[in-house]
Amino acid sequence: MNPLKVVALAFLAALLGLAAGVFVAGPGILLRTDVGQALFEHVLPPKYPAPGGAASIGDTVRPFTVTSFDGSPRMLPSPGRWQIVNYWASWCGPCRLEMPWLDAVHADSRGRYEVVGIALEAPDAAVTLLSEIPVRFAQHHEPPGAADSSVILGNGWGVLPFTVLIDPQGRLVKRHIGVFAGEAQLREWLQDGMR
Repeated sequence: MNPLKVVALAFLAALLGLAAGVFVAGPGILLRTDVGQALFEHVLPPKYPAPGGAASIGDTVRPFTVTSFDGSPRMLPSPGRWQIVNYWASWCGPCRLEMPWLDAVHADSRGRYEVVGIALEAPDAAVTLLSEIPVRFAQHHEPPGAADSSVILGNGWGVLPFTVLIDPQGRLVKRHIGVFAGEAQLREWLQDGMR
């Protein structure tokens, strides 16, 4: 058989295998890789275009306001420190899985960065989850929708969890669509972004 045909058949088989994996397990399996993240962002058109355009990597983030669970507003990003902003909802199984990893990363921050959680849902449901999975990092909420702050930060697909890294000057450094593969991947993502 012609070597070029063998390579073409192998490539086709790999693509079919990837498609079957995504069909059976959902896109999460693909989103756990850098290649999958890039494909997702550059191939799938966003369902929710951000008003005024979504922030790109390297852009200064337009300030936005979220509400803490005691009802007080908070403006983000906070200048002068690194921030990991994680969007979640109580109905999101992968979000529940990721919460302890974010809490462990927060506990190890030593003031170098801050982890901020934003629930995209009604406060009552979010508070219930936080009573089941208590975390030590700051938590806020905002109504989900076409203009929520996750969309402004580049989550035009409405995928949760969604995590971004913002530098001390307020620039968007990295984003991660979907759940991390584990605490180790989250830590690696953070270290890579803070270099």
